[in-house]
Amino acid sequence: MKARWWFLGVFLSLLLNACASGERASPTPTISPMPTPTPPLQVRTFEALWSAIQENYVYPDFHGVDWQAIHKEYLTRVEAGLTADEFGEVIRSMIARLPSGAVVWQTRAERIQQAIEDTRTYEGIGAYIAFRATPEPRVVLLSVMPGSPAAEAGLQAHDSILAIDGVPIRVDEGETVVQRIRGPAGSQATLRVRSPGRSPRDVQVTRARVTATDVLRGGMIPRASIGYLLFPPAPYDELGSDMLNSLRVLSDGRELNGLILDLRIATIGGGWPLTPLLALFANGNLGEIYTRTSTQTITVEGQDVFNSQRVPLAILIGPDTQGAPEIFAAALQAAGRAVLVGLPTPGEVEGITEFALPDGSRVFIATSSYRTPDGREIGLTGVTPDVTVNADWDAVTIEDDPVRDAAVRALQEMPRRSSGASRRLREWSAQG
Repeated sequence: MKARWWFLGVFLSLLLNACASGERASPTPTISPMPTPTPPLQVRTFEALWSAIQENYVYPDFHGVDWQAIHKEYLTRVEAGLTADEFGEVIRSMIARLPSGAVVWQTRAERIQQAIEDTRTYEGIGAYIAFRATPEPRVVLLSVMPGSPAAEAGLQAHDSILAIDGVPIRVDEGETVVQRIRGPAGSQATLRVRSPGRSPRDVQVTRARVTATDVLRGGMIPRASIGYLLFPPAPYDELGSDMLNSLRVLSDGRELNGLILDLRIATIGGGWPLTPLLALFANGNLGEIYTRTSTQTITVEGQDVFNSQRVPLAILIGPDTQGAPEIFAAALQAAGRAVLVGLPTPGEVEGITEFALPDGSRVFIATSSYRTPDGREIGLTGVTPDVTVNADWDAVTIEDDPVRDAAVRALQEMPRRSSGASRRLREWSAQG
């Protein structure tokens, strides 16, 4: 068994491959033939997988699913003898009885393919995306990589894709719609695109090889003396140091009236510098990570860097705020350190553990979750903003952002932070 904090790793792979080709230039993978499946091997693999879930899934009530009955139902089907494809369908059907993302199974071939791929470089249009099913199915562009085919075609963050090559996005596609956006370098796609407040238009994009990248961005909000920092969809090695540099630049020669941390598109938690960033803005007990058998308290020793411990904070959240960024927002809200503005988050905070299986496949199981100091189970409830602004990412622009505007108003109305200000902020948040 190999354990690690892997917040939404599967979604990481999805996003890093967003708009990417299924054809990789290099290296060309060579995968050994799949062993001929045998009923005994399939039964042993099934039993190992079912038991791993039974013993380790973080929620022992299985959300009301009778996991014992599931065992009997599916074991009978496996013992009857299945082809490799049929066995995969049975396993995935069983896993689908649990909430989406709680358990992910990879065949041996899929495991090897992922191991040899460089997920940061791919062929596609160069954008981080998210899927929305309502009020109409669409793909939202969270971020467009500079110099990418999407950028060259004039696409921007906040745009949404309604159709691909004349075929509308469908609800039943879900996140798999990325397969239709993918294509080899040099191939073209005609996207039906809508920018906020504008009528849809067709945009032709020529796919190319791109490297997934984005960085922390921000600046000063004019006439408010409030700093603004937008966190990228995926973390990178220098994110922590870039945060410190940004604080230094924003506070150079001035005392900030507030700081807005925009986490609305911070959707990939693996590798996110959770503890260092918590220590910048808070101190002490900030909740706990728990499994079925253990609990680990998150305790940080606060560090006041460029007035970071005292500057009033607002954090922008939404449906794409997931994993470690979601924990960060929940912890600072519970500590009374920040006011949260935007839309509720999904509660995707589970830590994932990987288990190897007898046939060479593997399963990833949600084995841990996060609980705030005031006892809220974020994995079950998500994070509720203090100030709700019903505007999704594709309903705002850089110039016209009612969520950011609401955060500015909240900071301007907030008592200045000083000794004991956490308590006053909590009181303000209750009124917000």
